[in-house]
Amino acid sequence: MAQDGDDQKETQHECVYVGSHSVEVPLDSLDQTPAPPSDELARSVSLSVLCGNRGSLKSMPHCNRRMKERNFDIFDIEYAIRNGRCVKVEYCAEYQDHKFTFRCLIDGVEFDAVFALSARHDLIKAPLMVLITGCWKTSNGDRCFRY
Repeated sequence: MAQDGDDQKETQHECVYVGSHSVEVPLDSLDQTPAPPSDELARSVSLSVLCGNRGSLKSMPHCNRRMKERNFDIFDIEYAIRNGRCVKVEYCAEYQDHKFTFRCLIDGVEFDAVFALSARHDLIKAPLMVLITGCWKTSNGDRCFRY
């Protein structure tokens, strides 16, 4: 059929479905864990929470006990996050958060700061940081001074 003097013709196409005709339940995604934030984003978010600029901070009772037993404080945790390197990241499905371990030398001894960032909270607008524990890399996990 010509259209207003054009030489173009309207063409009809026939499509044939060649897939399965049985009703199947759609496949679930193999990986349902949210992607963890990068080490640098985790550092930035956690430091902004520790400084009181945004979000909220929760300290687990386990962390409070370990602080007394192992002789470390929030400033050691902040120092390790600020100056250390991320050595481990894992997702915890039970709490729906990403657990980070940052390691740094403090007073000549390695220290691990372990914290989590909730995957249910917005990391930019209202992050939730959970302090889990800290550990000196000594034989008993306690602080020892090397001068």
